[in-house]
Amino acid sequence: MSLDTTAFAPMAKKALLGAALIGAVTMSSGCGALINGIQQAQQESRGEEAPPPPDAGADSPTDEPIEDPATDVPAEEEDVAAFDISVGDCLNDESIVGEVSEVPLVDCSSPHDSEVYASTTSTATSWPGDDGIAQEAQEFCETEFTTFIGVPAGESMYQFSYYTPTQDAFDNFDREISCVVSDPGGQTTGTLSGSAQ
Repeated sequence: MSLDTTAFAPMAKKALLGAALIGAVTMSSGCGALINGIQQAQQESRGEEAPPPPDAGADSPTDEPIEDPATDVPAEEEDVAAFDISVGDCLNDESIVGEVSEVPLVDCSSPHDSEVYASTTSTATSWPGDDGIAQEAQEFCETEFTTFIGVPAGESMYQFSYYTPTQDAFDNFDREISCVVSDPGGQTTGTLSGSAQ
């Protein structure tokens, strides 16, 4: 079974354009995968047992905190099919360029590059061309950005980009558009919802 790919063009810098504008990512799957809205499971904690308490007969208790190895575990990434991302997912996708079939998913409580904040299905009934699908994504994501962040994209410190289907994906009825928001200054932790910045 062949697997179509997804394309992602880098996000435009607001400093160059005056607004968070373009950055297209295309998603496709010859297997007919669609963004299914299923959130990825939370990371399982893998801590070891805490050391036993100091002896009751010890002359002086220790002032050093007991370290929990589970808190020192770095965030784990999981590569997921591009059509398996959904609103609320966080991604380490800053370096993605071109066509991809998978994107690196990470727990939103860990530092991440972007957050999926909105999605829709293209309203086009036939392939609108690369420019047409990008225009539809641009308009949808810009409107949803204001709702999600709380200020218009042109007034925000954040920028947006989007994943859109390739023509092959579109022709196979994989027509999802997903919007992602990021901080051009670096990674964020937690959600940007309602940040009004």
